Amino acid sequence: MLLVGLLVAPLHAATVRVAVVARPGGDGLELADAVLAGGAPRARPSGPGAATVDILDAEGRVIARAPVRDPRPRAVVLPEGGGEGAVLEAGMGVETLPWPEGAAALRLGATVLRPHPPAPAAAPPGELVAVQESGDSEERLDLVVLGDGYTDEELGVFADDTERVVDHLLSVEPYGDYTGLFNIWRVDRASAESGASHHEDSPPTERDTVYGCYYGCAGIERLICCDESEVTSTAAAWVPGYDGVLVLVNDPEYGGSGGWSYATAYNGAAYGPEVAAHELGHSLVGLWDEYSYGYAGSGGDGPNCSDSADDLPWEQWTDVDGVGAWKTCSYTNYYRPTDDACMMRSLQDRYCPVCREQVVLAIYGKLPALVTAASPEEGTVSGVEGEDLAFSVEALGPDAGPAITWTLDGEVVGEGAAIELSGCGPSGVLVATVEDPTDFVREDPAGLLRDTASWELLREPCSGGADSGGTDS
Repeated sequence: MLLVGLLVAPLHAATVRVAVVARPGGDGLELADAVLAGGAPRARPSGPGAATVDILDAEGRVIARAPVRDPRPRAVVLPEGGGEGAVLEAGMGVETLPWPEGAAALRLGATVLRPHPPAPAAAPPGELVAVQESGDSEERLDLVVLGDGYTDEELGVFADDTERVVDHLLSVEPYGDYTGLFNIWRVDRASAESGASHHEDSPPTERDTVYGCYYGCAGIERLICCDESEVTSTAAAWVPGYDGVLVLVNDPEYGGSGGWSYATAYNGAAYGPEVAAHELGHSLVGLWDEYSYGYAGSGGDGPNCSDSADDLPWEQWTDVDGVGAWKTCSYTNYYRPTDDACMMRSLQDRYCPVCREQVVLAIYGKLPALVTAASPEEGTVSGVEGEDLAFSVEALGPDAGPAITWTLDGEVVGEGAAIELSGCGPSGVLVATVEDPTDFVREDPAGLLRDTASWELLREPCSGGADSGGTDS
């Protein structure tokens, strides 16, 4: 295919949202749509890359590549331990990919797709309710909760169910230390009938619901699947840059499912919140199941599953009691970090140290930066003797606040969000370093928990020969 004739001037945006589909009887993944998006590129939850998207310039040359994950695998954790999973015949997911300067089109297989700007659309059905709004969506992790099988008279039940699930999720370490980095939204949209369809029944029971969720997906009694197109389009219509989707199903029968694109959970009081937390571990964080699917796998390590007991991705944690290499983890030939100390293996209210670290990295990976504002703007600042210079930064971090240290040419001159310096004294590079000192993370290879703001400070020596460094305001 001759790409040059298909492409035009590059489109400039920071990211692009692509719809990845696998069609029944198809040969693999396809790109169905691509929409230019704002915001800075963010780290994505890890998962096995099913295919690679080429990012092309206007002349059809590859300038970047990005993996996309297969939306078809889904699994459910069981209350008695373990779980069941399947690879569906078809699936759909949405991925946010970087859109570098000079990019013009995307290619996956034989398909070349040129992204388009967001198109004006009619108001989506339902109503968006802020369960917790902590800040601008560009600077927060956005979780969208949808409800299926709640009639108009039951939307109050949906609100209560959402609050119960959110309260549970934020009570689990380490989520509770980072509540201020979450926006959580609820979409109130009524179904014609209450409950969910049950395809495992004989004959099957059908319910008319907005997202078409049903038990018995892929022949697995407790696996709940939904109309993925309706789920993703609704979430995107209300919260275009969403980071995760949970569908709560108004049915007392135990069930749920997790995958890379969205999570489902029944609303039962006994285990509903625990199922939701486990399944969100996949779509929000990229964690793998630590129970066994009953067959071998290949394709490299996951964040909490390793194909080698001698080369563990979590070596930094093996000095902690109980952390090591335990068979199995998703696949019969893979190893997990602990015997049974994690919600990714069985229903419980805790992550192991390895998964806790991945949760924190995933949260920060969805933020464009830690420093959100600096005063004055970064650049060159000149001082005048007799007039103090004020510097400050606004930064994201844990609820307890990040650690902020100020240095002038490497020498510490203050701590905290703001500092005042004399207008005279030594010149140099003033740097505000923002860090999260959490014990939950031992390795941060991408530097997600650290950010800086800097200024070139120009000052004259103080009269009388006295130099002034700085004081913490």
